[in-house]
Amino acid sequence: WYQRRVRGIAAFALTVLNLKEEEAFWAVVAVVEVLPLDYYSQTMIGAQVDQRVLSDIMADKYPKIMAHFQQFKIDLSLITFNWFLTLYVDNTNIEVVLSFWDSFLYEGDKVLFRYALAIFRIHHDMLLNTRDGIEVYNFCRAIGDSDYCTPENIKRIAFGELNPFPMERVSKRREFHYKKVVGELNQLNEMRASYNTHKRSSAIDYDSD
Repeated sequence: WYQRRVRGIAAFALTVLNLKEEEAFWAVVAVVEVLPLDYYSQTMIGAQVDQRVLSDIMADKYPKIMAHFQQFKIDLSLITFNWFLTLYVDNTNIEVVLSFWDSFLYEGDKVLFRYALAIFRIHHDMLLNTRDGIEVYNFCRAIGDSDYCTPENIKRIAFGELNPFPMERVSKRREFHYKKVVGELNQLNEMRASYNTHKRSSAIDYDSD
């Protein structure tokens, strides 16, 4: 699944940026090196952590939106996980993607958060007018292609209204959630190992009978 996202980034580099295959390869390498570790690993720990960090910042910056999501039991990561994994390639118009990549390669991975927050801020009131979970998801599925989602509007908020946006805070939240995610994955692996051991033991007992 995560490999398809990487291929989508490479396809964007080839078709939209008109890079040659080798240039597209190195473009993808450059992008991946900007992201935290384990973004495109099998467990995608880095990507999971960033979704939790985004949720924290959303709750701080736009509590009404998060309260609205909670009312309808909306999981923010179901909306934004793909935004981060594809670097907005699959979810916004070409102008916004080009604007994002330019800022991302210059400023670093915190631009992931800046753009997500700006997109939600632009559509703040419209989101609060959605009446149920299905409407929220349908609205957010097309949010990156709305007439209001322009590079100018996003940059005005991302690099203006949201400032100051210290990387130190993002790093601290990443460190906090990284420990939690790793602990949860370890617990899941222990449960899986225990289940497999019990399953093998039950099979041996059955064969003995």
